[in-house]
Amino acid sequence: MGEQNFFDAGKQGYTDYKQSANTLFNFMRDKKYLIENIQNMKMYPRYVEENVSYLNLKFGKQEITNVSFPMICFCDIPVHNLKDHVDKDPKTNSGGYGKYGIGLNKKWCEEQGFQPITYLNKNSKACKDLEAMLNEGLKAVYEGSEIEEAFFDYILANLKLSKPLSGSMDMDGTLIVKNFHDEREWRFLPDIPNDEESFFNDATSPELMVPEIRLKLSEGLKGEPSTHIDLEIDAIKYIFVDTEEDRAELIEVIYERFQSNIIDAMTLASKILVYEQIEGDW
Repeated sequence: MGEQNFFDAGKQGYTDYKQSANTLFNFMRDKKYLIENIQNMKMYPRYVEENVSYLNLKFGKQEITNVSFPMICFCDIPVHNLKDHVDKDPKTNSGGYGKYGIGLNKKWCEEQGFQPITYLNKNSKACKDLEAMLNEGLKAVYEGSEIEEAFFDYILANLKLSKPLSGSMDMDGTLIVKNFHDEREWRFLPDIPNDEESFFNDATSPELMVPEIRLKLSEGLKGEPSTHIDLEIDAIKYIFVDTEEDRAELIEVIYERFQSNIIDAMTLASKILVYEQIEGDW
C-alpha cells in the first residue's frame, strides 16, 4: 500500500505553492503591448538578448558574449514584493520592468508548459558542465564534424533555460548589475516553425543581434500562431496599469473586445489594478 501511495503521489497534479506565488507575472513598460494582449487575448514572444559571457563560449576563435532567442518572461514573486521588480531602483537609477502587466494562474501556466529557469552558480560543476558541453557542440559545428542533432538541440534548450545567479544587463541604455535569482523567472519558449530562426549569437550571426532587427523578428512572430499564448479569462488573475486614466482606456478596450458578452467583459475589467493606488500598501 505504501509503495502504491508513493507512485500515486508522483503522478498527482498541481499543488499550491507556500513559499512563492501562485501567480506568474509578466510586466512591460509600454502600455500598447498590454492593450494588444487584451485586444487579441494573446501574448506574443519576443527575441530577448541574454549575456552568456559567464559560460566562456567560443565559435572558432570568436567569443560568444550575447545570444538571442524568443521567449516570454514571467516572475514568480509574491504581490507584496513586486515593487522592487516593477519600479525604478534608486541605487542603480535604473528603470524597473514596467508598471503594466498581466498575472496568470500558475496552475494554468504549468499546463501550458511554462518552465522555471535554472540559476547557475558560476563556480559550480553544473555551470562548468554546461560550458563544456556547449563548447564541444560549437567546436563540432565550426569544424563541420558530425554531431547528434538531438543532443545539440538538448544542450541549447538547457542554455535557453539557464541564467547566472547575478550578472550584468542593459537597462535604459545603462549596463547594470542585477541579482537575477531574486526574479524567480519562468519562461515560455515557443515552437518556431524554422529552427534556424530560433537562436542567434554575436559570433555566427552578429547582423541579427541589432536591436532594430530583433524588434522586426519579434514582430514577425505575431504571424506565427504556433508561437502565441492564447489567453483565457479564467487564467488571468490580475491586470496592472499605471494610472486611473490607463484603467479607463483599458476598460473601453475590454468592452469593445467582449461587446457580445457583457459578463466576460465585467469579469475581466474587475481584475484591473491601478499601480499608483496600491503601491503605498505593498
